[in-house]
Amino acid sequence: MGQYIQRRLALSLPILVVITALIFTLLQLTPGDPLDSYIPPDQPLPEAQREVIRRELGLDQPAVIRYFFWLRETAQGNLGFRATTPESVLGAIQRSLGPTLLLMGTAMVIGIGAGLALGVVAALKQYSWLDTVLTVVAFLGVSMPVYLAGLIGLYFFAMRLGWFPAGGFTTPGQPANLGDRLHHLILPASIIGLNYVASTMRYTRSAMLDVLGQDYVRTARAKGLFEAVVVRRHALRNALLPVVTIVGTYLPALLGGAVFIESIFSWPGMGRLYLDGVESRDYPLIMGLTLVLAVAILVANLLTDLAYALIDPRIRYG
Repeated sequence: MGQYIQRRLALSLPILVVITALIFTLLQLTPGDPLDSYIPPDQPLPEAQREVIRRELGLDQPAVIRYFFWLRETAQGNLGFRATTPESVLGAIQRSLGPTLLLMGTAMVIGIGAGLALGVVAALKQYSWLDTVLTVVAFLGVSMPVYLAGLIGLYFFAMRLGWFPAGGFTTPGQPANLGDRLHHLILPASIIGLNYVASTMRYTRSAMLDVLGQDYVRTARAKGLFEAVVVRRHALRNALLPVVTIVGTYLPALLGGAVFIESIFSWPGMGRLYLDGVESRDYPLIMGLTLVLAVAILVANLLTDLAYALIDPRIRYG
C-alpha cells in the first residue's frame, strides 16, 4: 500500500505541472494586456510609466520564463500577491478555504448519506410506489442544473417563506454562533447536495439490485439471518464499490457548483473568490486557486482508489 501511494504521488507531480502550464497558456491567450489588472481603470498612466511597471512585475519577459519563475516560487511556498489588492494569494486562499470546506463537506454528507439510504430503500422496495416516487425525484435532481436549483431555493425558501437567510456566512451585527452559522449553511448545502442525493441513490439502487440476486445473499437469508443483517453486512458492503467510484467524481463537480452557489448566496468561499479573480483578470490569484483545486482533485482520486481496498478485501495494491 505504501509503495502504491508513493507511485501515485510521484505520478501526480507531472500532472500538476501540466495542469498549471495549460492554465497559464490559456491566460496568456486571453485578449488584453495583463498589466491592466494592476492599474485602476480610472487612473490611466503614460506609456513610459506603464513600461516601468511592466519591467518591475517581470511582464516584459517571455511567457515561458514567467511561467518557470512562477513555478520556482510556488515550489518554495510563495504564490505571489493579488493583482487587484495588496493581499497575498496564499492569504486569500486560506481566508476562503474554511467556508468552502464547510459548505462542500456538508453537501457531501447530505448527498452521500441520504443517497445511500434512499437507494437501499428503493432497491428493497423495487417496483413499488415508493420506488417509483424516488426514481422520479432522482431524475429531477440529476436533470436540474445547480444554479437553477439555487435560484429556485433562494426565491421560495428565503424570499417567499423566509425560512432561511437570503445569503451571507453570518448575520450582520450579531455575534457569530453555531446556530446562526447552521441557519446560513442549511439552504446552500442542501441545494448542492440535492444533485448528489439523486446520483448516489440511482447508483446505490442499481448496485443493490445486482447484489441482492447473488447466491451468497440467498444463502445468508436461508441461514435465518435477520434481513437488516443481510442487507448491511452482505449486500450493502459489496454494493458500495461502484458507488465509491461515482462518489470519487463528485469533487470536481462540487467545485463547479460552489462557484454558482457561493455567488448566489454571497458565501465567502473559494468558488466566489475564483469568480472574482476571473472577472478582474487577477492572474496570480487564478493560478494559485487552480493549483490548490488541482491538488484537491488528485488527492480525492487517490483516496477513492484507497477506499476500494477498505471496502473489498480482494483488492490489494502491491
